[in-house]
Amino acid sequence: MFWILIFLPVGFLWFHLTCNLRLEWTTDPQYAYGVLVPWLVLGMILLRWRNSVALNALEPAGNGRKPWLFLFGFLAFIYLPTRLIEAAVPEWRPVQWLLGFETVGITLAVIRLGMGAGWLRQFVFPLCFFFVAIPWPTPVEALIIQNLTRINTKAVIELLGWAGIPALPHGNVIEISAGLVGVAEACSGIRSFQTSVMACLFLGEFYRLAWSRRLLLLPIGLGIAMAFNISRMFLLTLVAAQKGVSAISRYHDDTGIITAVLCTLSLWGVVLLFRRRSAFAPASRESGQVSTPQSGIQAGQFLARRFQSLELKIMGLSLILWLITVETGVQIWYHTRESAVTHGQNWTLSFPQDNSTLKFIPIDSATRDLLQFDEGRNATWEEPDGSHWQAFYFDWLPGRVAGYLAKRHTPEICLRAMGLKLVSGPRLTVMNIHGMELPVNSYLFESEQGPLQVFHCRWEAGARSGDYVAHESTRFNLMRSVWTGRGNQGQKVLEFAIFGINDPDQALKALAHQLEKLVEVMKASHAA
Repeated sequence: MFWILIFLPVGFLWFHLTCNLRLEWTTDPQYAYGVLVPWLVLGMILLRWRNSVALNALEPAGNGRKPWLFLFGFLAFIYLPTRLIEAAVPEWRPVQWLLGFETVGITLAVIRLGMGAGWLRQFVFPLCFFFVAIPWPTPVEALIIQNLTRINTKAVIELLGWAGIPALPHGNVIEISAGLVGVAEACSGIRSFQTSVMACLFLGEFYRLAWSRRLLLLPIGLGIAMAFNISRMFLLTLVAAQKGVSAISRYHDDTGIITAVLCTLSLWGVVLLFRRRSAFAPASRESGQVSTPQSGIQAGQFLARRFQSLELKIMGLSLILWLITVETGVQIWYHTRESAVTHGQNWTLSFPQDNSTLKFIPIDSATRDLLQFDEGRNATWEEPDGSHWQAFYFDWLPGRVAGYLAKRHTPEICLRAMGLKLVSGPRLTVMNIHGMELPVNSYLFESEQGPLQVFHCRWEAGARSGDYVAHESTRFNLMRSVWTGRGNQGQKVLEFAIFGINDPDQALKALAHQLEKLVEVMKASHAA
């Protein structure tokens, strides 16, 4: 039973990686497909197991072991700083990729050292397939989103022109006579891109296509996904033009399901066509397979012998002790840092009830599902000077999800996706309102109605003014969480959009005046 010494820590790494990504999979619809990836990985491993190499070819060679021992030790060592940062900012995608490289790399090293190069060749693809479930770094994702959304919008506009329906593009929103229609969500491009990549890689592996055909399948799959995505948006826009924008909700889910099924069937058909035309050789020596797989009992006996080696016992025990040390040290570190945090006053936002133009706007279910806030309000009103105000207020109670979801959406991402042009910002101003410090980032956008002043505040319980920076994604702001705490004490997001005040400084003064009236200090904090 000594094999558990190596399987237990490796299993823990996979469990921890999956738990980190699960929050992304369950809160971001663009990566909801990620919940399927672990099961697909398991299925491909079982498929590879059935077609494993002959047992006499699996014995590890005597040379080439030192690089894998070094890789094992190096990845285990850098798990410490990775885990320290990940505990503070689990949503930071470079950290998620580091966790992925460490988990997959350590697993591959164990397979190479325990079962040999033949098994390594067998399982390297199924294990690396897991990377399709890790969210892409924000700069890469933003580039894909912007380009694919722009292509989708232009294509839909062109199709509407052919159908005789006048339409104008506004970022990822199409304006028709019946109103505004969104090109799916602001992040629709990454969903089509990632899911098509996942499907192509899985089907290519399932049918064991040649690598050249697998690579060719990727652009074909992306083209098919985009074609169906454009067709779906075109049909929904036709519905909006004939029955009104509100009618889209009745057809949105059904067309999404039909489109997904047709896209999958089309891609499956391409794979079957490739399979019939390929010179597939199931006994290919290059892939390390034989035509008659060995029995599972024999393979299990072989694995039991291999994982009884003293080297793997030492590796497994060392990894267990190291992981215990890392997890204990991380918890002690943050407990020490957070014990010194003073939560200070708590507050809420009260909209101007005495203003006759005040109008509360319901927050749609899609936004609620996306942000998962504990309290949220949205309202518009006009001031005597003629300026038009809209305010959003979201509150997250203490917990891991608070620091994760509160940082996800910022004006430079969401408003630019809606077709607004960012002129300047963000510019950070820390306002003192009733003795509390509110970090307010100022933006100036250009819209068809004129300049739009936008002010975005993300307030974190226990944070100090020196902890805030203008750009949420800067390395400094991410790394300072390691020193100040994990940001799980509760968070609030406050955003104002102002039309009718063209000067940014004047708009900032008007905001300060509004906050003095609207911010209400509460006696007790959520985190108390």
